[in-house]
Amino acid sequence: MRYHGKILMLGWEYPPHLTGGLGTACHGLVNALKAYVPITLVLPTFSEQFVEERLKIVGLSAQEAGYLERNKPVHTDVKTVVVDAELDFDPYPVGIAFEVQVAEQRVGAAAKPLFNTKEPYGPRILEKVYRFRDMAVEAAQQEDFDIIHAHDWITVPAAIRLKELTGKPLVLHVHSLETDRIGEQHDFSQNAVYELERKGMEAADLVIPVSEYTKKCAIKNYGIDAGKLMPVYNAINPAETFRIEKPGDEKLVVFLGRITYQKGPEFMIESATKLLTKYKKVKFAVAGTGDKLDLLKAMVAQRGLKDRFVFTGFLPTPAVRQLLAQADVYFMPSVSEPFGLSALEAAQFEVPVIVSTQSGVSEVLPNTLQADFWDTDRFANFLFALLNYEGLRRDLVANTNKDLRHLTWDDSARDVLEVYSMVAG
Repeated sequence: MRYHGKILMLGWEYPPHLTGGLGTACHGLVNALKAYVPITLVLPTFSEQFVEERLKIVGLSAQEAGYLERNKPVHTDVKTVVVDAELDFDPYPVGIAFEVQVAEQRVGAAAKPLFNTKEPYGPRILEKVYRFRDMAVEAAQQEDFDIIHAHDWITVPAAIRLKELTGKPLVLHVHSLETDRIGEQHDFSQNAVYELERKGMEAADLVIPVSEYTKKCAIKNYGIDAGKLMPVYNAINPAETFRIEKPGDEKLVVFLGRITYQKGPEFMIESATKLLTKYKKVKFAVAGTGDKLDLLKAMVAQRGLKDRFVFTGFLPTPAVRQLLAQADVYFMPSVSEPFGLSALEAAQFEVPVIVSTQSGVSEVLPNTLQADFWDTDRFANFLFALLNYEGLRRDLVANTNKDLRHLTWDDSARDVLEVYSMVAG
């Protein structure tokens, strides 16, 4: 029998406020789940223009003013948290020994509302996380729920506090890990994000990683018991797709995502450099922003490839669809990718896909060309083949279309309902 209780869900990104795959995945899952169970979704910021049926959304930004009046600063003479200014627009600030205690002390001290900004992360992210904890707990006291479902590390302090206060079971949904974002080779002993992820997974009754790959990372890098990790794959909504024919015979390879260590942009440049020695009628569109963007542009300039690369910056969803409608190949050489929703989106546009084997999406799209992220020789050969052999392209697209039929959010929602049933006893 499927679970039929009430869910309190703690999220961070949600349309129309999106910076990456977290909000897209949360939206897809919630819209499928709400057909089966009542959901109250608590978010830092929410637009009233994005109201949906059968779903209650609590936007904490609307409650900010009243909250500040009720919660005076607990300390005024505290040490400043030092944050690199370059991280202003990085969704996941890393490599900094954040002082969590100081961040907690500063909650409520800021005059400017933390949540009423276009940037959901930024250099004050820990202040936002602990403000979210206190306000979400306050808001939850007005709600009736049976299970707490939290998304990623930013909601972990709120989720743990709610579990302690209510005794309700906690399900933690892991969309990415700090070890993905900055690499396993780092010292995580002073990394506050890593500690929140570890504590969250330890406190949760069950953990939902978005792939078997992420499950293995949680076991290897966080010491989490395999028995409490229940992977549920991300999915994709049916969408009307189209093609845009390009003038001339030049082909287009698309890289879409944050320009960070995790996404492997340097390996894209290496692969492109090798491809261009034997095939020149191709351009690379790099869509996204991130801390490695300047490095990437410098690499392209040093190799004399500026006429072969287009850097678009961040693209809104309509522009992404326009880009995919022109693409001949989608390339995702991620160093460590928990899932990779953008690869599904590209496949939906009938674009053949090349992905690293260090990705969750490689598990659900077997009819893609796959190699280790560092194997740029193989990637270059894959690119050459897809740009030159139409039969190979057609076969991969046809088989991938069959794979996509089994990747619906309703299937994911049913798997999550099974997790709810397990934690409910």
